[in-house]
Amino acid sequence: VWSYNEESGRYRKLEPVFYVPGPERKLVQEGKPGKYVFVSGTDEQHKIVEETVRRSCEASYASYLEMLDAGVAREVARTVLPVGIYSSMYATCNARALMHFLSLRTKHEEATFPSFPQREIEMVAEKMEAHLAELMPLTYASWQANGRVAP
Repeated sequence: VWSYNEESGRYRKLEPVFYVPGPERKLVQEGKPGKYVFVSGTDEQHKIVEETVRRSCEASYASYLEMLDAGVAREVARTVLPVGIYSSMYATCNARALMHFLSLRTKHEEATFPSFPQREIEMVAEKMEAHLAELMPLTYASWQANGRVAP
């Protein structure tokens, strides 16, 4: 069971902090759907991605501010903001739910069931896994020994 509490763009002004894929983000998909892999991409592709995402985020945020300055409600103005805007949130869960989440959102060669997560959620899951290993070492070791399958 998970519970969430995310920062509200309805009640407070959102800050201009956006996800812009860096040079380490693999960009090009190769292979068939469901069995594809990502490869790095060219320097030109990375440049296009970074410049386009940054420009789009800046333009969207400028439109957001323009609407706020005109007195438009935050809950309406936020609709122009891209998915890549960062927000803060708290999530709570039990250990079993976390292990299940990690089994779906991390790629690991010792996993009983293969997973092919999107890299951005995998990055979050890797940080969460480190906390699980630190805070619950026996549970973590058991999960690992069980092929990363939640009980």
